[in-house]
Amino acid sequence: MSRCGRGLTEPRFSGALEGYLAVDTFSSSLGEARLLALLRNYGPERRVSVEVVACGSTVARDRYTLGTGGRLVLEAYTTTRGGCEARLVVDGTTVDSEAVAPLDLPSSGSPPYVVLVFHHHQPPNYGPDGSYRSLWPFTYVWKPLLAPYGLGPYHYHYVLLRKLGRGVRVVYNLSPSLLKQWCDLLSGGIRTVSGELAEPGSELAKVVGEALSGYRELATSGSIEVLTSIYAHTIAGYLAETYGLEDVVRRELEYGYGVTRDVVGVDPRGVWLPEMSFSMKLVPILSSLGLEYTFLDSTYHLGGAEGDVGSPYEPYVVEGSGGSSVAVLFRDTELSNDVAFLNNYCSDIHAAKAAYVFTRKLLSRCSGGGVRVLTVALDGENWMALSENPPAAAVFLRTLLTLLRDLSRRGVIRLSTAGEALEAVPPTRRLRYVPPTSWLGSYTKWRGERVEHEGFWRAVELRLARYREYVARYGLDERARRAEWALWHVLDSDYWWAEFWDGEAVSLWIEEFDKHITEPH
Repeated sequence: MSRCGRGLTEPRFSGALEGYLAVDTFSSSLGEARLLALLRNYGPERRVSVEVVACGSTVARDRYTLGTGGRLVLEAYTTTRGGCEARLVVDGTTVDSEAVAPLDLPSSGSPPYVVLVFHHHQPPNYGPDGSYRSLWPFTYVWKPLLAPYGLGPYHYHYVLLRKLGRGVRVVYNLSPSLLKQWCDLLSGGIRTVSGELAEPGSELAKVVGEALSGYRELATSGSIEVLTSIYAHTIAGYLAETYGLEDVVRRELEYGYGVTRDVVGVDPRGVWLPEMSFSMKLVPILSSLGLEYTFLDSTYHLGGAEGDVGSPYEPYVVEGSGGSSVAVLFRDTELSNDVAFLNNYCSDIHAAKAAYVFTRKLLSRCSGGGVRVLTVALDGENWMALSENPPAAAVFLRTLLTLLRDLSRRGVIRLSTAGEALEAVPPTRRLRYVPPTSWLGSYTKWRGERVEHEGFWRAVELRLARYREYVARYGLDERARRAEWALWHVLDSDYWWAEFWDGEAVSLWIEEFDKHITEPH
C-alpha cells in the first residue's frame, strides 16, 4: 500500500480496498453528472460487488475480479440534482460519496481566464570555487522520482505539456540560477566537492539538455510563457524595504533577465518575485527594466492594499513613485495552497479524485460571473518532489491539466498565459499601496524562526556597511562587483528558510565577500 498523508480529499479504504467516487458535473452536457468509480485492491485476488448509487437509485452494478494491485475504473451517468448524493458501494459498504448538485458554470460567451504559474527554482548549489555542494538542480530533472509516470518534476512538466498539446497554456518561472546551473553542466560539466565529475556528454547531461530544449521549444511556440526573476532568489522586497538595497536588487534582476533571455531565447514581459517578496520600492525598478507584470498574494498583499481595491479575480495596476507602475495578478491563496500543501495522496486513484475535487472548487469560484482572471501560483517542483508520494502528485497534475484543457476547449474557461490574460482583460483598478510582505505574510521563516538567524543577519549587516562605504569611495569597480556577486548568494532566501537552514552556504559566500572587501578603507 502506498504512503498516505494529508491530501485535498480524504483517503477512503475498506479493508484492503481503496475506492473513490469522482463526481464530474462540468465535463458532460448540461444537467448531467458523470460518475467515475475508482477502485484498487491491495490484498489477495478477490471477487467484489461494485455498485454506484445516485440519489437513491442504482445507476451501475456488477461483479469484478481484482487481482493484487488490480485497478477498476467504472463510469456511469445520472442527472444533476440538488440535495442528494452519489455513493460508491463495494460489497455492501459505502466507500465514498459526494454531492451531485449542479454547478453554475460560467457563460460560454465570456469565460474567465485561468492562469497557472509554476516556479521552477533551485538556489546556487555551487560554492565560490565553482564546485557543487549538492545536485538538486539535476536530480529533479533526471532522477525517476515520479516513476512510473516520469522522471524528475522539471522533466515531467515539459513532457506532460508536449503530450497534452497546445490546448494547455501555462506560465513558468525558470529561475535564472536554475538555468545557469543547467548550462554549467551542458557547457563544461560540473565537479562536486567530493571530486566527482559530470561531463557534458554524460547521461545526466543528456536528460538535462532534453528538458532545457523542451522548455525552449514550448516557449518559442507560445505554449508556455517564461518569466524572468532576480538571479539568486533573494527576498527583494525585504532587502529594499529594510536595507535600501534597490541598486543591488536592480543589478541582480538585470543579470537574471539576461540569463533568461540568453538561455531560453525569449524577451520576458513578466517577472517572478522570489517568495513574492514585495515592496513599493520595487515598482520603479520593474517599470524601468520594461517588466510589465508580476504576481502577488490575494490574502497578504491585496488584503492590505490601498486604492481601488475590488476582487482578487481581476488585474490591477500598482502605481509607484515617479510615474512608475506595474500590473499585478493576485493569486487565489487557498487554491494555490491546496495544490502546494495538500499534496500527499495515497495512490494514483486518490490523486485523480483530488483533481476532480480541485477542478470543481476552481469552477465554483467562477460561478455566477464576476471572475475575470483567476490565478493559481506556486512552486513548480517542491509540491511534487516533497510530497509523501511524488508519483501520485504527478497523476494529480496530469489529471488536472487534462480537465482544464478540455474545459478550455469547450469555452467554459480560458486557460491562458498571463500576457494573454492581461491583453484581453486590461487592468482598470489602480492601487497606490501594497504592503511590504511575502506570500507567507511575514519574514519570520528567513529571520526569526532559527536561533542562528540573528547572528548571521548581523554579519550580513556588517558586510553591507563595508560594501556601501567602499562603493561610495571607489565606485562599482571590479572588487565591488565581485563582492556584490557574493552578496547575491549570501542573501539567497533558500539558505535562510527555517526548515532548510544552510549556514554553511551563507558562511562560504560571506568568506568570499571578505576576499574582496575586508575592512572599511
